[in-house]
Amino acid sequence: MLRLSLVFVLTTVLVSGAMATEVPVWIKGQHFQLRGEEVRVADDGIHDPTNDAVNVLQQPYEAMKGFPRDGQNIINWVEVLDEGLINPRKSLLGDEEMFPADFDIIFKNTGSMPYVRFPHRPHTEWLTCLNCHPSIFLPQKGGNPVTMSAIIQGEYCGVCHGKVAFPPTMNCGRCHSVSRESGFLR
Repeated sequence: MLRLSLVFVLTTVLVSGAMATEVPVWIKGQHFQLRGEEVRVADDGIHDPTNDAVNVLQQPYEAMKGFPRDGQNIINWVEVLDEGLINPRKSLLGDEEMFPADFDIIFKNTGSMPYVRFPHRPHTEWLTCLNCHPSIFLPQKGGNPVTMSAIIQGEYCGVCHGKVAFPPTMNCGRCHSVSRESGFLR
């Protein structure tokens, strides 16, 4: 449970003053998740080192030590969840029940790339539907003009991916996983 708390605390204790460095925003905080570097929270470029709260936070490299990584050496959060290394709370107090949705959506507007499979199950095992619908994604077929450009700019999938989930630019096959010849289309 301590490891899970780290994820939520890291994503909620952001201080705008700490974002004033010259490093691009998509680089900040990726030290351990992406490269395994041991960088203290106070030095991560996200948190305000002058705020005493940074001394209370568990260090990411301690909390995530031993987490499985993918072929690009990025933490594989789906495996972390499947292996029971974290047990996300369903609500702030942990008293609500989650209802994972186990179905995929195939995005076909991928140019010459393989199609994108969006698996609801790993997302809904630790996020409720309201985290994404309707504010990020309209829950209707064709209702979301998702593009790589929009994702990289922090829209749609990019609201999380590239910040608290694997970056969309480091392992194309993780999303673009459905062959155009597969016949698996909706």
